[in-house]
This record gives sequence, structure tokens and C-alpha cells, in this order.
Amino acid sequence: MDGNNNNNNNNNNNNNNEEDNNLAKDNILKDFDNNDNSNDNNNLTKSTDENKEQEQVKRRLSFQNLDNHPMNTVSKNQAHNAYTFQAYDQKDVRTGAYPKLSIDLFGTSKEIPQIFHEMKQQIGEKRANRPSSPTQYLSTIQSSTTTVQKQQAKSFAETLSIKDIFNQPPPSTATPASTSTSSTTTIGKGENHNAIIQGADVVIPPTKKEISGGEHTPIEMKPMGQTAELSKKDKSATKQKASEYDVNEHELTLEQISEKFSTNINSNDPSLSSGLTQSLANELLIRNGKNILKPPKEVPWYVQLGKCFTNFFMILLEVAGALCFLAYGLDRNQRVNLYLACVLYAIVIFTCLLTFSQERQTGNIMKSFKNLLPQSCRVIRDGSETKVKVEDIVVGDIVMCQAGDKVPADIRIITCNGMKVDNSSLTGESDAQSCTVTCTDDNPLETHNLAFCGTLVMDGSARGVVIRTGSNTLIGKIADLASNTEQTETTLQIEIKRFVHFITALGITMGLIFFIIGFAVGIDSIQNLINVLGLIVANVPEGLPSTITACLTVTARRLSRRNVYSKKLESIETLGSITLIASDKTGTLTQNRMTVSHMWYDNTIVRAIENGGTIGRQLFDIGTPTCAALLNVGACCNRADFDRLLEGNMERPIENRLILGDASESAILRLCHTIEDIEITRAKNPKVFEIPFNSTNKWQLSIHKLPNDQPQSNTSTARILYMKGAPEIIFEKCSKLMINGKELEIDEKIKNDFIQAYEALGSMGERCLGFAQLLLDNENTVPNDMYDAQTLNFPMTGLTFVGLCSLLDPPRENVPFAVHQCKTAGIKVIMVTGDHPITAKAIAKKVGIISSPTAEDIALERGIPLSQVDDNEVKAVVLHGGQIRELTDADWDRVLSKSEIVFARTSPQQKSQIVENAQKRKEVVAVTGDGVNDSPALKKADIGVAMGIVGSDVAKETADIILLDDNFASIVAGIEEGRIIFDNLKKSIAYTLSHAVPEVAPFLLNIISGIPLAITSFLILCIDLGTEMAPAISLAYETGEKDIMSRKPRVLGKDHLVTTNLLSYSYLQAGPIEAIISFLNFFLVLAHHGFPPHSLPGTTNDYFFEGCGKYLGFESDYQVEALRQAQTAYFMTLVTCQFFNLITNRTRVVPLWSHKILSNWYINIGLVIEAGICAFVVYTPFVHTIIESASVPGLFWAYPLPMIFCLFSWNEIRKRIAYDRPDWKISSSLGF
Repeated sequence: MDGNNNNNNNNNNNNNNEEDNNLAKDNILKDFDNNDNSNDNNNLTKSTDENKEQEQVKRRLSFQNLDNHPMNTVSKNQAHNAYTFQAYDQKDVRTGAYPKLSIDLFGTSKEIPQIFHEMKQQIGEKRANRPSSPTQYLSTIQSSTTTVQKQQAKSFAETLSIKDIFNQPPPSTATPASTSTSSTTTIGKGENHNAIIQGADVVIPPTKKEISGGEHTPIEMKPMGQTAELSKKDKSATKQKASEYDVNEHELTLEQISEKFSTNINSNDPSLSSGLTQSLANELLIRNGKNILKPPKEVPWYVQLGKCFTNFFMILLEVAGALCFLAYGLDRNQRVNLYLACVLYAIVIFTCLLTFSQERQTGNIMKSFKNLLPQSCRVIRDGSETKVKVEDIVVGDIVMCQAGDKVPADIRIITCNGMKVDNSSLTGESDAQSCTVTCTDDNPLETHNLAFCGTLVMDGSARGVVIRTGSNTLIGKIADLASNTEQTETTLQIEIKRFVHFITALGITMGLIFFIIGFAVGIDSIQNLINVLGLIVANVPEGLPSTITACLTVTARRLSRRNVYSKKLESIETLGSITLIASDKTGTLTQNRMTVSHMWYDNTIVRAIENGGTIGRQLFDIGTPTCAALLNVGACCNRADFDRLLEGNMERPIENRLILGDASESAILRLCHTIEDIEITRAKNPKVFEIPFNSTNKWQLSIHKLPNDQPQSNTSTARILYMKGAPEIIFEKCSKLMINGKELEIDEKIKNDFIQAYEALGSMGERCLGFAQLLLDNENTVPNDMYDAQTLNFPMTGLTFVGLCSLLDPPRENVPFAVHQCKTAGIKVIMVTGDHPITAKAIAKKVGIISSPTAEDIALERGIPLSQVDDNEVKAVVLHGGQIRELTDADWDRVLSKSEIVFARTSPQQKSQIVENAQKRKEVVAVTGDGVNDSPALKKADIGVAMGIVGSDVAKETADIILLDDNFASIVAGIEEGRIIFDNLKKSIAYTLSHAVPEVAPFLLNIISGIPLAITSFLILCIDLGTEMAPAISLAYETGEKDIMSRKPRVLGKDHLVTTNLLSYSYLQAGPIEAIISFLNFFLVLAHHGFPPHSLPGTTNDYFFEGCGKYLGFESDYQVEALRQAQTAYFMTLVTCQFFNLITNRTRVVPLWSHKILSNWYINIGLVIEAGICAFVVYTPFVHTIIESASVPGLFWAYPLPMIFCLFSWNEIRKRIAYDRPDWKISSSLGF
């Protein structure tokens, strides 16, 4: 009994639901008919009443047969979700305008159409294609749904001007399920992640399950950061928001625009607008200033120069020079201190001037922004057209733009004749954007009725009202952001600063300790102070700045041969330190050139054969009639053409020729030209009439004469109509499909085949175009080809669908391998683009940035709610730019912890925010880009990488690195060279610091025991700035060790340039050994002259200088000569030790014999130079007088060799243990 009652209740509910559905259909039909008087297109006039009535009947029939339509089949289980639609506001869905809806929902499901949810969540608010009929509209609503949080759905409802549906009491007829108090709001079933890119928009075709009426499991969309407090958001987000481009003029009516800017706009016919008066324009120019980018406050040149002299290393050398001057002042006989001071200050001045000149060269960012602006433009003032300087434009001016012009300011379009602008440098979209007079998006960066300053008009013409000028324009905002971004220190600068701190602390500490010791042992105060000053100076590696600069210069030259140009030498090392690459998509990962990728005809998807593509292409049969027809439509219904006036253009390969026209039509032109010369094809089919493509129609039409070889051409009036455009719109106009040259009536199977092909191409993230044709017989032709775009005096239905063509901006050929190399090297590659999320995700998959499923993919595959997907198993995430502003610190931690990340639809401010948050998490970030929109992030990043060929001047000026071949793979070469130079700098520093102990030890021994100095300050200078320079620089030419690109990136704050192990090697291993060997030869020479070692302590103040008394029976001159020979022997022994130290230091960990021994001939040159300078100092008589050295008998070259061999052997044993036994505890301390 209860079951019968339940059945009856269910039947009653079903009947009620059917009535509700019928009511929804009747209401929407009624409103659709009532509003059918609105214009569908600016280029087309109203149809006659008779045609209109016929059109309405057809639409009613189509709508009433909704349940039988294969594209619009609705699950019966969805019947309870009834909608009541009230009034389309002025324009129906065919015009692209959004209807203002009032939705009453029965039950607690509170559904919102899936199409709007998809636009909000994946593509951006209102970005997707608008439905072209009420049938399609209701179908799209009912075909698929998903689940979102109530708060998110409510916010979205407010955005769409939908009345608050969450506070309405549920109807009394609600089912028991409606009493649920779930916190989530079901707005659909079976979230569809496949999408087709058509025109400039994205539409989501129904899936097979949805077509067949199958059900999908609802997916719960959990907003990012739901579990975190909003108060924990980055403070920087507020700053970013404040600097964003915030306008609302695109949403205002022409009357409101006219009132706001006090300009005359004729709302009935905007082409008759008279604009501003000249007097008002002059007044506004004085009040608001010129239309120029306000330059930032420049740092005076003397301040910049002063900062160079206050660099940490420079301060160290300056102090050392001052101490030398002080020492010379205390003892004028020690001229060497004067010479040393002069040399130190010469090094400081040269290095600072070089750094200053480099900084001045890179301070021209604003100049490159100004180069984007045109010099003059045409405006309407007092009703007359006049030409004015761009800088004299004011808000309210009506400007005229045409193909080839640069937009002079940010403008609101008021009339448009097929104008397209290239926004790629600003927004990152590779395809030219079609302009309209109506608002298409409430986001000013995405609406089509705004054009931005500095963008190039690719096609058509338009008039617009200036709404922003100067620094208030979008490009002005970007310029301010780029110019005001603080430049962070490079990782090399940080490491050098750290090293300088260590050297300074070491020198001062040692000086204080031994000053106290000298005072305690009774050394004369003046002499004690001079000794301490010499000790501190001896700790300073005077030649290190020059060595580092020379090493970086050598690497920069090597990088240039690999098509990487470094504007800042310090940036080279940072390349090797990067842990994350945030890459732009368009022009960096892709070619920034639309290419035909796939074609569908004869019910088969084939790859295109256009040359120069990046994907594998297979040859398809161009002899089939259908393929020939498709290519004929593509060639003839096409406004693009090669630039035949450009000298040499037609001799270039097809893929390199300059083409005038839209990017998509250019791609089709290149494909068609590979099959048959485009001129021949068009000559066969002369064009007699055309309607250009626009974003409202979403189709392009042309009528042509028939070729003479066709049977239908026997009459002079026979014509053929070609049409291409959005596939679903073209398909609706067709009644037949061409298969193998035969025209078949479109039935249910053909419709399903079309949908499946459309879906397959859309899932690849490619832009689709449909192609159709119609033979116009004598009845349908117009005398004298007087076809009219207003009255449409030719057939627009009953066409034959020929096929589909999909296009994409293909990835560069070697990008996937480069991304793989980065991942192998432990570097995360993420995509940050202004393009569509679906397009971005598709390209990311093609190049290997994404190889794992996202959380949405996992949920859809398993048929579970999104909230049930374990975040730990998700490795990939695709995030919309609109979500970035709402991310909390916890969200950023979670997002940036993923190994595969794509940020889509990002603004320049958001790109900078991404970089900043990555840097906060200890990432060393490299940003690649080529457009103006990339410049703030390029400057914010640790390394900014710009494209050299297609990159804008702004990007090049802002970047640290420029890729001369625009090849992302060149970044890998740069990373490898950066890691190599870091290794080589460590080797060079280890080699250079090894002589520190032998140079300091004589001063220590002199202070403690009174033994004469074993080496003079001048001989130390000969080592630091003479013998050591060439060998240290030659290490920069060392090739990378075997594991260079398989290591993980070094960890900032842990893996330093100068580590404890390196200092241990230089100060506790190699240094002491070299000091012992050098002292041995020093004592041997003195003993050879009659001064045994035991006789030397305490003699420094009384003997071994000119005019001293006899000692051990030897006069002062003999004593001085003996000491000079001993000091020179110490010098040459130390140089010889360093000679072998250089050879063994060619590798840090890998044993020398496993390295390419003959790979670096510069080492040999360095050794020859080292030996030559040493011999010059030892055996040149006039040098002896200047630096107080002496010739040494040849026998003393041989004495230290056995000990030097011990040094060489120890180094190789040390590396062998570290290499073969990495698990030993001692191994980690043996390598550096």
C-alpha cells in the first residue's frame, strides 16, 4: 500500500516536473520571440517580417523537438530541477549578450548552469561562447553539472545579476530530499573538462555520456584556501591589487561615456560623433598632462657610482689600501706599502667604473616602453578629423585606428569594422583579438570593446573614446610596476658578501691576537703595528675580484656561442642556482605562430602536412574530393596573403614568409600553399563578394566564380558560396555532409560523428574551424553579383559541411627535451600565461610540464567528489589567475609544493605575485617572457630571461639574460654553464686561498719568534696579482664534471660558494703543506749562506737590513742579499706548489684521471704564464732593484719537488675517498 502511495507521489511529482519543464520552455520561447527584434549583427539589417516569422517557426519546431535532438538529450532524472526564466534583457543569446536571469529553483539543489560555472572556474567569467539558440541554451544548462561551495556559487550568482536564491524559502512542494542542510550547492552533474577553442572563445561540447542521457557523479569543488583564514593573506596581495588595471568604462553605455568624459557621442550613429571641442581638449591637456609615460625618479649618476665604491669587497680593498698608506706613513723606508696601496686603489677604481657602466646601460627600461607608442594619430574634434601628436591626446578624444596603426591610448570602441588587435605582448594570447562595440566580459583585460595603448592593429578599422592616457593606461601600469620593482641581489653577490665578512673577521681577529702577542714579547710599537697591518693585508685576496670578473666574462663569451647573452655578469652564476623556471607560453614554449594541426573530413581525423610544424605530421591523401574541397574553402574564404611587396619575401621558405592577415588565416594559407600555389587557387575562383569574420557572427563568407573546368561553370552566372567559422554555427547552417565527394543528408549518425570529432579535437586544446560550401545555381545568383550583406540576398542555410580544421600555436621542437633535462636536474618548470586554462594545460602536456593528472582529472576518472581526492597523490595543478588573489599562505604552500604547475589567465601583477611567493619559499626563480606583460615579473625574478628575436624591447631591457635564438632549450645550456661556473669559481677560490696560509705564516712567525720575514709584501702582491691571475682564470674554461646536470640545485643558505670544507682544504690542508714546503726552502737558502735555522729567532730587529751590524761574521750587505735570496726562494717555492695545486684542483670530487685531462688547453697557457712571471721576478736584474728580490741557484728548484709530490698525492687520495666512499662520514669533509 505504501509502495503504491509512493508510486503515486512519484508520478504526481513527475507530472509536476513535466509541467515545470514545459513552463520553462514556454517562457523561454516567449521571451526569445519577443526579443527577436534585436540586431544579431552590426553588419546585417533586420529581416523582413515574413522571414522573421518563418525563422521563429523553425526555432519553435527545433525547440519543441528538444527531447529528440541528439545534442540536447536530457536525463529524465534531471526533470525535477526545473527553471523559470524571466525575460532576456534586450538582446538574445545569439548576439553574444548575457541574458539577465531570475531563477526560481525547486528543491535544495539550487543549480546554476554548467556553462557559467565552467566560464567562472576554468576560463574566466563570461569567457565561453554564448549559445546561439534557446534550444542550445537550455540544452547546455541541462546537459552537465557539478558541485561547488554555497559561498562560491552565491558570489558567482551576484556577478551574473541573478537574484539571491539562497535566502528564498523552499516551495511547499519540495521533495523530502529538499530538507537537507548540506553546505554545498549542487549545480550540475558530470563536469565536462573537454573543451573546443573556437574563434577567440572556448565552448564545452557535450560528452558522449551526456549525449546519451547518462548520468555523471557530482563533483564537489572545494574553493582554494577554504581551510585557511583570510587574515593570513600576503600583505603584498593588497599592493598588487592596488596597482591592477581597474576600469569600468567597458560596461557603460555610450550615453554614460559621453557624460563622463564630456565628449559628444552620437548613440544612434556613433560614426557621426563630433568628439571633444578643441577648447575643452586644450583645457584637459593642461589639467591632466600629456599622454606620455611618467619616468620614475632616476638615481643620480654620482649616487650610483658611490654605491659601487661602497660594495663590500670594495670597502675591504679600500680599507686594506688605507692600512698600507698608514704603514708607509709609519715607516717611509717600506716603499712596498706605498706601491701596494696604489695597486689596491687602482683595482678598486677600475672595478667600480666597470660596474657603474654596466648599471647605466641597463637603466633604460622606460625608454623602451616609450618606443611602443606611435608618434601621431587621427582624432575627431569639433566634428572634424584632425591629426595630432600622440602626447596631446586627452581622455574623451575620439581616435581613429586602422590596420598598421598602434593604438595611441586605452580606448573604448564605439564603432568597429572588423578590427583586430595583437594583444600578445600585453596579455600573452597568441591569436589576434577581434574588437566589438559591446561588452563581452566584465574583466577589462578580456572584454573585446577595449583596445590598449601600444597594441598593433592587425586588420580592419575602428573608432574609440580615449578612457586612459599616459601612466594610467595598462602599459603605463606595467611600466610603473617594472620600474618600481626593487632589484634583488644575485646569489653570487650574496656569496661574495658572505666571504668578505669572513675574510674581514679573520684578518681583524688575527691582527688583534698577534698585536697583543707582539706587545707581550716586547716588539717595538711602531714595528708591531706595521706587522699587524701587513698581516691583515695578507689575508685580503686582492686579485679575487678581478679573477671572478674574468671568470664570469669568459663564461659569458662561451654562453654567447650557445645563444645566451648575459647583460649582468653576476647573473651567470645565478642561472646555475635556479630551482624554478616560471615560463611564459606564447613565443617561449610555443612558436607564437598559429599552425594547422589536424583536419577532419570523410569522417577521419588526419594530421596536417604544413612544413615547419613541431608535431609529427603524416601525409594525407590530397587527391580525395573532400580534402580538395576543404582546402579550396580555406584558400578562397581567406583574407590573408603573403607580403609580396617585401623584397625577397617570396623566395623564403613558406614557414618564414611574412603574411599580412589574421594568425589563423595565415596558418590556413600556409597549409593550402603547400598543396597548390595560393595565387593559382584564387585565380581559378575569383572572389565577387565577401562578409568578413567578426566575433558576433563567428563566421566568414565569400562568393566566388566557378573554375572553368567544372561542369557547373558553363553558365556565366554560376557561383559557389564558401563559409568558415565556429564549427557548431557552421554545422547548424548545413543540411548535407560531403563524404568522399558525395553529399549526404545529415542524420543522427552524422551528427554524432561530428560531435565526436569536435570533442576529440577540443580535448587537445586546439582551436577549431568549420568549413562549408554551397553551389549557387541560376535561381540563387544575383545579377551582376550585386550581393548585399544587409539584406542577405543569398542562401544562408542548406549548405554542405566539408570538414573541420584545428589550429594551435605549436610547441618549439626541442622544448619537451629541455623540460625533461630541467626535471632531471631537479629544476621545477611551471607555466605562467595569460592564455586560456584549457589551452595552457594542453600545451603543458605536450611539452612535458604536466605529465600527471590533476585533482579534477582524478575525480572525474574515479567518479568521486573532488573533496575525496587525496591531495598528497595530486602532483599537477592548473590554477586560474582569478583565484590567485584569494590564496592564503597555506594555499601557496600547497600549490607551490606540487611538482607540475600551470597558472593561466594571469595578469602582470599576478605574475609578479607568483614570483614573490616562490621566492619566499626559498626558490631561486627564473622567469622567461617576451612581452610587455612579462616585464614586471622579469625584473622581480632572480633571473629574468627574455627572447631575443620576438621579445619586445621592454622585456629585453628588463631581463638579465637574453636568448638570442628564442629557444627555451638554450636555458638548459645556460643552467649547465651556470653550474659549471659555480664549480669553477669554487675551484678558483680554493686554489687562490691556498696561498693565504703561506703568505700569512711568515708574519706570524716574525711576530712570535722574531725570525726575518720569509716573504715581502711586494712578492705577495706579485703572487696575488701576477702569477695567480692567469691560472685562476684558466679554471673558468674547465668543462663540467660528469654529474653536473644530474645534481639537485644547490640549497641557498646551505650550499655556499665558500664552504667549511673549502676553507678546510685551503687553510688546513693545502695551505699548511705549502707553507711547510716554502719555509723548508727558505731555511735551506739561509743555511746555504751560513745562517742555520737555530740562529734566526730574535734577529728581525737587529739584523738583516742595510746598515745593521755584523752577524755570525757576515756584513749587512751579505745578510741582506742572503735574506732576499731566501725570500725569493720562498716565493718561487710557493708558486711551484700552486702550479701543481692548480692541476689537481681541476676537479672538486672526481679523481683527475677520470676527467678529460686534455679538455682545457687554457690550463697549460695559465701554467706557462705563471712560470714565466715567476722566472721574470727571480731572474730579471732590474726587477730585483724594484721589488727587492734576488736570483736563486737552480738547485733550490729541485729541493721542494718531493714534498710537492706529496701535496699532489694527498689531493688525489682525498678525492678518491670522497668519490668511491660517499657513505663514509669523513667523505663529506674531504670534498669541497
